[in-house]
Amino acid sequence: MFPSKTPVQKVFDFIFAPLRLTFLPDPVVARLKLTSSKGERLRAVAPWLKGRLLDLGCGDNELVRTYGHGVGVDAYDWGGGALIVPDTSRLPFPDGSFDTVTILAALNHIPNRAAVLREVHRLLAGGGRLLVTMINPVISYVGHRFIWWWSEDKERGMDPQEVYGFWNRQLIALVEEAGFKLALHQRFVYGLNNLFIFRKA
Repeated sequence: MFPSKTPVQKVFDFIFAPLRLTFLPDPVVARLKLTSSKGERLRAVAPWLKGRLLDLGCGDNELVRTYGHGVGVDAYDWGGGALIVPDTSRLPFPDGSFDTVTILAALNHIPNRAAVLREVHRLLAGGGRLLVTMINPVISYVGHRFIWWWSEDKERGMDPQEVYGFWNRQLIALVEEAGFKLALHQRFVYGLNNLFIFRKA
């Protein structure tokens, strides 16, 4: 699905990390045959996907299109065939419809995140897992305000309830309040990003 990096690609990704993770937008990074920030997130979650997938805050829906079995949902139309809804806390799916739910670099951009997480709990089948990626508030603030001139908030704006990332303990507490239990926490992209895997409690 998302092939492993070759040794040569790992070397070039490391050498050009300051450019590919900061100043260059993802399409430019892809044209240069480097791994974009989004590509790093997709590779991090790919081994943990199973069954039917719901990707919340899916952006251009690349994860679902590549995985091939599920649906991407967003409140803003970035293209890619996502289901566009006004409120991701009320989705048109029956209870237990999905085996995996992903929220990649998006939970901090969801204003009513507690309600959305409760909806995710409803939609996950027994034994299902929730995968969340998140950077910390310092990296997010500096990136969104001063570096990532191409980021999504420049196009659609920022809701007053959005925040610049979460500290790990904050995110875990928020998700566990919705009825999940942390199963695994991994760092990726040189320790700058985090993958959290939660199971439905």
